[in-house]
Amino acid sequence: MRLASEEALERVLRSWEGVVANRPSDAIGWAGEIFAAGRVLDTSSALLRSITDPSRLPQARADLVHHVFDGKVSAEIVELLAGLARERFSVAEDYRGAVTASGVETLLMSAQFQNRLDTVEEELYRATGVLKAERELRRALEDSTSELERRHGLVTQIFGDWAPETVALVKFAVSRNESVVPQLQHWVGSAGRRSQHLVAIVTAAQPLDADQEERLTRILSQRYGKPVEIHVGVDPAIVGGLRIVIGSDVIDGSLAARINNVKSVFTD
Repeated sequence: MRLASEEALERVLRSWEGVVANRPSDAIGWAGEIFAAGRVLDTSSALLRSITDPSRLPQARADLVHHVFDGKVSAEIVELLAGLARERFSVAEDYRGAVTASGVETLLMSAQFQNRLDTVEEELYRATGVLKAERELRRALEDSTSELERRHGLVTQIFGDWAPETVALVKFAVSRNESVVPQLQHWVGSAGRRSQHLVAIVTAAQPLDADQEERLTRILSQRYGKPVEIHVGVDPAIVGGLRIVIGSDVIDGSLAARINNVKSVFTD
C-alpha cells in the first residue's frame, strides 16, 4: 500500500478504534462483516473503481457505499467503509487492501481491549511454527479445491481452544487462497505495533536459555531505540548462530549463511 493510502487508512482507523473500544465484544462479528465486504469488492472491479473514482466527490463515494451495503452489514461497518471511501487512495487496489487491513486491525483491537493482545501475538507466532513443521496440514489448509467450510473446520479442530481472535485470523488467512504462513507472520508484526513494540523473529540451531533471550532482547531494543519482543524458533539447519528478522530487516549471523557465502565465492 502506498504511503498516502496508508495515511488515509490510519485516519479512519483512529476513529474506528473508539467505536471498537466501546463495544469490544462485537468486534469479532464486525471483523467478519468487514471481510465479507472485502469479498464483494474482490468480485466486482467495477464497484471498486466507482468507490475510489477521484472524479467523484468524497460524499458521493460514501453514498455509493451506503447504497451497496446498507442492510447487508451492520450500520457501524457501513460507516467504516464509507469513511474509507471519503479518503483519497493512490490506486483502487489500496482501498480493497485498506478494507482487509481494517478487518485484521478490528480483531487486534478486540484482543487489545479484552487484555489478550499479547496472547494473540504469541499464538499467531506459534501457528506459523505449527504450519511450517506440518507440511500436510499446511497443504490441506491452502488447498483451494477443498471446500472452505471444511478447511475452516480443520482450523477449529487444531486451534479451536486458542483466543477467538487468533482463530478468526487463521480462518481469514485460509479463506484468501494464499500462502497462510506469510500472512500470519505479517500479523504478528501488526500485533506488536499495536502493543507498541517491535517483533523480532529469531531462529536458532537450539533453544536459547532465559539469560540469552534477555540479553538478545536488550541488545535489539538498544539498537532499534524501542522495546523489542522476541519469538524464538529452532531450526537445526542453520547449524549455529542466529537469524533475526525484524520487519524488513534481516540479520543473518547463522553458520549456514556464512558457509553459503563462502561457497558463492568459489562458484561465481
